[in-house]
Amino acid sequence: MGTEIDLGWFIPTMGDTSRIGDPTASTPPSLDLFTHIAQTAEDAGFTYLLVPVMPECYEAYIACAMVSARTQKIDMLVAARAGFIAPPVMAKMLSTFDQLSGGRLRVNLITGGDSAEMAADGLFYGHDERYDVLTETVEILKDAWTREEPFDVDGRYFTARGVHVQPRPVQAPHPPLYLGGMSEAARQLCASHADVHLFWGDTPANIAKNVLDMTARAAQKGRTLEFGMRLQVIVRETEEQAWTAAEDLISAASAEHRESVQGRWSESKANDRMKELAQAEGHLVDEHLWSGIATVRHGAGIAIVGNPEQVADKITEFVDAGCSSFCLSGYPHAEEAERFGLLVMPLLRERFAVKGARPGGQDSAELTTPAAALVGSDG
Repeated sequence: MGTEIDLGWFIPTMGDTSRIGDPTASTPPSLDLFTHIAQTAEDAGFTYLLVPVMPECYEAYIACAMVSARTQKIDMLVAARAGFIAPPVMAKMLSTFDQLSGGRLRVNLITGGDSAEMAADGLFYGHDERYDVLTETVEILKDAWTREEPFDVDGRYFTARGVHVQPRPVQAPHPPLYLGGMSEAARQLCASHADVHLFWGDTPANIAKNVLDMTARAAQKGRTLEFGMRLQVIVRETEEQAWTAAEDLISAASAEHRESVQGRWSESKANDRMKELAQAEGHLVDEHLWSGIATVRHGAGIAIVGNPEQVADKITEFVDAGCSSFCLSGYPHAEEAERFGLLVMPLLRERFAVKGARPGGQDSAELTTPAAALVGSDG
């Protein structure tokens, strides 16, 4: 029980589905959908929520703020996408969010998927330069949240005079900073400024190697890092049911859909790794670790598949590799969050100190869906 782990969930602000590529199985984006997923995740015992930042998604700041107002204790992992908002304004937006939510803010440092997506929003920096812009942004954010006296900014990308941001964040010295990415530029920024490095799915052995690399990089800068995993999950009461659900999830995706997915985020080293893992025989990259979703979805496409004990065992392997935060998702997102809370969360509470768990009892309020109804449902 000595190791504390932190469990987050995901809100698909582009809409949800029970079968990727099947229009009849989709649910359009709406505040009702986002709220339902968020409240279900909160009840299931998750402590934070991630929302995506892509052209097909609802705007992240507004979506997060609306959802935060409709939940009680779950944090929002809000994107800080550099280059679009002047850093002093971004600092004020984030500190205001932290104040009005009662300290329920975490900050996700991102540079965007690729140059084409950035250009569509009016930003024309290349991959490494986007990280330079983000680095300068983070430095200004930290100064704006912590310096007592007004200060000037004379950077390569930003200039400001007399910066003095109010209100200050509730969390001192500032909300926790998360960062993903495996390029050299991402690793350098993470070692210098992030609090949590989120890896996309990979084998526990490879994650352990990356943890050692990033720990050494941070130590050279006099810092320590926490590590997390961004993973999909498909859990059912039996292993056979879980694999049936996994195959059904991607069964409707057309060849055109799969080709379009492979063409996106071509500049992302982390996404390149997803494509590589998707080539594994049977999409099985490790025991109960499946890359089938990576063939029909860009971004984090590695799933833990199995019965509750098998899913808990795989998460335990990642804890042993050095990870303590797990940002999970599954299809449809409310149903899979509830299922995870009912079937897997109790097992994790037996093994670890689960952040936000209620001592001696179930994390959530009474779950509304009985176990029998969950078995075999689409996800």
